[in-house]
Amino acid sequence: MPDSAEYKIDLDLVSLRHLGIGLYGSEAAAVSEAVANAWDADASRVSVSADGGRIVIEDDGCGMTVADANEKYLRVGYERRREEGGRTPGGRLAMGRRGIGSLSMFSAADTATVHSVRGGERHGFAMRVRDMEESAKKGEPYRPEPIGAAPGLDAGTRITLSGLRRTAYGSALRRRLARRFSIIGEADGFEVAVNGDRIGAGDTGYESLQYAWNFGGGRRRGAGAGRSAPREFSEEIAVKLGGGDAPLSGWIGTVHGPGQLRDAHTDEILNRIAVVARGRVVQEDILGDLARGGALSGCIVGEVHADFLDADDEEDIVTTARQRIREDAPRYVALRDAVQRAIGVVELKWNELRGEDGPWHARAIPEINRWYRALCPHHKGMARSLFGRINRTPADDGEDRRRMLVGSALAFESLKIRDVLDRLGRAGVRVPAGLDALRDALLHLDDLDASAYYQTARGRLVVADAIACMIDDGGLDVAVLEMLLDHLWLLDPSWERAAGTEHMEAEINKAIDAEAGDKKGPEGRLGIRYRATAGKHIIIVPKRPGDRIRTGDLVTQISKYNRAVRRVLGKAGRGDEPTEFVCMVSDYLADWYDAQSRGESEMALAAYSVRIVNYRELIRGTREAYRKHTENGRGVPRVFDLVTSIGEDDRRLM
Repeated sequence: MPDSAEYKIDLDLVSLRHLGIGLYGSEAAAVSEAVANAWDADASRVSVSADGGRIVIEDDGCGMTVADANEKYLRVGYERRREEGGRTPGGRLAMGRRGIGSLSMFSAADTATVHSVRGGERHGFAMRVRDMEESAKKGEPYRPEPIGAAPGLDAGTRITLSGLRRTAYGSALRRRLARRFSIIGEADGFEVAVNGDRIGAGDTGYESLQYAWNFGGGRRRGAGAGRSAPREFSEEIAVKLGGGDAPLSGWIGTVHGPGQLRDAHTDEILNRIAVVARGRVVQEDILGDLARGGALSGCIVGEVHADFLDADDEEDIVTTARQRIREDAPRYVALRDAVQRAIGVVELKWNELRGEDGPWHARAIPEINRWYRALCPHHKGMARSLFGRINRTPADDGEDRRRMLVGSALAFESLKIRDVLDRLGRAGVRVPAGLDALRDALLHLDDLDASAYYQTARGRLVVADAIACMIDDGGLDVAVLEMLLDHLWLLDPSWERAAGTEHMEAEINKAIDAEAGDKKGPEGRLGIRYRATAGKHIIIVPKRPGDRIRTGDLVTQISKYNRAVRRVLGKAGRGDEPTEFVCMVSDYLADWYDAQSRGESEMALAAYSVRIVNYRELIRGTREAYRKHTENGRGVPRVFDLVTSIGEDDRRLM
């Protein structure tokens, strides 16, 4: 480097803040400017190193002399294409246009050092935001600090960014750069590596495509890399430009469910179609400017190539940040309309393909396949149509899709029972047609009943487990007890409320209040519950948690309750029917000192048909009963297996 080397950049504070510090919101965007400069320098390899605290971008391009640095790189607003032409010496379409690359780096870092080698001239300089701001405030040119040649750099340019505003990680940077350029790879002789790993097709994050449409010979980068490749199709769509039609170029792909369009490494949502001009993304998403809707909208990704948006002989319609096109520009409107038509073509074919693939995906589930194979030919056709409709509904979770299939199959069975009952009605009592129809009807009803009860039992078991855990953790308080009393099946599966018992329960509570003189409210007794089962009237008498009751006191209380209950039953003409009082306690009676005292107490209580039960023991018994229902449920396997197949998640909670 000549000893007299000087560097100078003319800028004002507004330019520094808008074209530098505030230009980009990510390190990847700033690094992209350096990669684009390397492309324009005819580099064949770019190496990016990110260690969290700094980023180094080094290329093997033509490099810069001191004069080049001052006249081109440090010259804000340098119009590269007007002064050097639209192609590089190596014949590449140049990406640079506005001359803001040197400032854009400061959107990511506070300090940038630049080293370059060209024609034997080796030199370097450093730029700092703080010093640039000071010069701009004084209205003076900023003079970067000469720092001499860089050891180990024999060709090209090395840029080091330090004082990063956000920590930079290599894996995230590699994937973001992969999506910002379409010219990275052997086909264009342009290799980019991040922390020593070359950016490849799989780094784009487009590995999960199910279907892909190629337009106008556009290249699809990275879709299906490392996994089974998507099914591909070719389509032609015209972009209606002012000077004539041009083919839409690029690709649009779809995934099975929206969740597959989230990059696990960067957490970015990839549900977008990028616009690429001259091998570089000039708008990250065009979908936001389109009319969208339907199941497809959350499952689409792609890339369209439109060099005509950045033509040398046309007005520059790319925004200053080089990340968006002017919305009102006729060329962009033409592209937008073409992409809208392309999505329409994709959506029609997508619906057709998902419908065709639906039966295959559904029958890959063994239980669904067994159910399907048992259907008659007519019903199989209806089931295939059902599978197709379900497959058109995007779902990320395989278990969610399984549940949709099972639920739809059960609904299908419920509708199908009407056919069986209609056939029974037409056959009447004729034999053997009537007997066969009756057998089919009973078979279907048994199957559906068993399946429905399995689902009920499974849900109740999960709830019973949750309440048992709640009691174990915090004890039985009144709030939990009230829930148990409002849902007595949690205490005993046989205590279902029969239709019409609400009135009887209200009358018994009213009579007991009158007989015993009890008060209602927080300090009074808990409400009595009534059940009728197997020809017996069961009166459930709950006791508050922590109450310590003696046998004598309980006999006195129950004798009053018994008189009240008998009076109510007598008025209903049912006075001779048996009754049982079930007294629920959190601790056993206070005078149950040992086996003998307990036996004497139980004999005294038996005179009034009183049974003492413990809340925790009831819950344990209920859990065991529902567990047996879920494990040994009765039913014909064809439908019952469908229901049990979706119980794995619930069983893990048990």
